[in-house]
Amino acid sequence: MNAKAVVDAYLQALQERDYERARTHLADSGFHYRSPIGTLDSADALVNQSFMSSSIVHSFRVRKVFVDGPDVCHFLVFNVQLSEKFTVDLVHWSTVEAGRITRIEVIFDAHPYRLMFPLAE
Repeated sequence: MNAKAVVDAYLQALQERDYERARTHLADSGFHYRSPIGTLDSADALVNQSFMSSSIVHSFRVRKVFVDGPDVCHFLVFNVQLSEKFTVDLVHWSTVEAGRITRIEVIFDAHPYRLMFPLAE
């Protein structure tokens, strides 16, 4: 699979709430995740966090994708519900090595989430 296909498959698994399948696209070691909410150095921790936040994420759609070698950047629109429904524009930048995602950096306005989630240190 090329880098885009790997990340697309990962995002599709998340969309379908198939967290076991999503995990198969993440590296077993050397994995790193960073977002405005915090950082994680474990693919299992990210999958667990995705499962835990699945009740607020109703769906998402891809606006645009850019690929530069092993780097894949998706511009996404998330439909979420905290106390009310709203959309969140989000950038999801992944790096794929040896057929698995080794790094994900997510950029979005995290103000509504900071009230719900403590910052990871």
